Amino acid sequence: MYDYYNDYTTSVQKLNINIERYKELSKNAEFWEKENKDTKQLRDQVNAGLLSGKNRELIGAKMQALITQLAKRTGIIFKNLDPPDTSYTTGQWMLVVQSMQFEATSYTLMRFLQAVQNHRIHLKVTTLDVRARKNKLNCKIRISGFSRAPATDAEDR
Repeated sequence: MYDYYNDYTTSVQKLNINIERYKELSKNAEFWEKENKDTKQLRDQVNAGLLSGKNRELIGAKMQALITQLAKRTGIIFKNLDPPDTSYTTGQWMLVVQSMQFEATSYTLMRFLQAVQNHRIHLKVTTLDVRARKNKLNCKIRISGFSRAPATDAEDR
């Protein structure tokens, strides 16, 4: 009878320990579910700010079109728009650099810079050279954006 009682109390103690452990796991599960949800939202935000495309040329063309659209919308007058540079690739990422020369007023330059900064695609002005001449600003600018690196030609085959 003593062994039966002893086994019973040991069993109850193990059950209580397991219940506490499962409660703790449940709390951790809620924490990790929230962390997972937050991480996925952050990933989606990052992906929404990337240039997209299946190859370098398409990604570069999208960058050029985006910069052209922002410039026209803000009253920028192009002098020169270089082809986008898509040669910077490391691992899964590709840096796209768009260089251009343009004329602006201080007002249109500020509007353009604000449009670049506020666009849903994450763009950064990496260099800006401004020279005043006859009530106009002659500007040279380099704007950078990121994309997932497309598969190489060898991987496509």
